[in-house]
Amino acid sequence: MFDANIFMVGIEYRYSDFNCSFENIKNLCLIPILESFTNIIIHRVVYDELDNNARKLIDKYVGKNITIVDEDDLYGKDPKYTDIFNKIAGDGLVQYSRGKTKDAGEVYSLAYAAYHGINYFTSKEIMVENISYTVSELKNIDIVTFDVIVLIDFIYFNTKSDTSNNKALKAIYKRFCEDVIKRHGLPKTLLEYINESKEYLV
Repeated sequence: MFDANIFMVGIEYRYSDFNCSFENIKNLCLIPILESFTNIIIHRVVYDELDNNARKLIDKYVGKNITIVDEDDLYGKDPKYTDIFNKIAGDGLVQYSRGKTKDAGEVYSLAYAAYHGINYFTSKEIMVENISYTVSELKNIDIVTFDVIVLIDFIYFNTKSDTSNNKALKAIYKRFCEDVIKRHGLPKTLLEYINESKEYLV
C-alpha cells in the first residue's frame, strides 16, 4: 500500500528547485517504483488528496498493477476495522476526526493496511513508526521507508544499464532520507547504503 506522501516528495521545493519538480521526481522516483511492483494498492482517500499530476500518473497504471480501494463501509459495522481505525485516529500524534481532510489519507490507508495485513510504503515514516508502537495491529505489517524506495529506484535504472541518474538519486537519498538515516543509523551516502544492502539484492 502506497501513502500519499510518496507522490509528494519535494513538494515544498517544487517551484523553487528544478530537482524537486514533479516531472523530475516522477522520472527519478515514481515511475521506477510504479513499474517495479505487480500489485500496488492506493486508498481512495489518498488518491483524492493528490494533485492532478500525481492522479494522471496513477491513472496510467490503474487496472494494470494499481488498485484503488475504499473503506467499503467497514467503519461502524466491522468491530475489528472500527477498533483499528479509532486507535490510529486517536493516537496522540494524529488526533484525527472522521470527516476532516488533514491526515485523512494516512489514517485511512494505515487502517486498511493494518486490517488486511498489507505492507505500507511511506516517505514520512516517523509518525507511522511511532504509531506502530502503540497500535498492535501495525506491528504485523512492514513499514517501508523512503530509503528502500530510493534503493529500488537505483536498482531499476542500473538493471537497465542506465547510470545517468545515479548522481541525482544520491542527492535525493541525502536530502529526503536524512531523518530515517539518523533514526535508523543508516549509511550517510547512497553508495554506502547500496554496499551494505548487497546481500539482499541477490
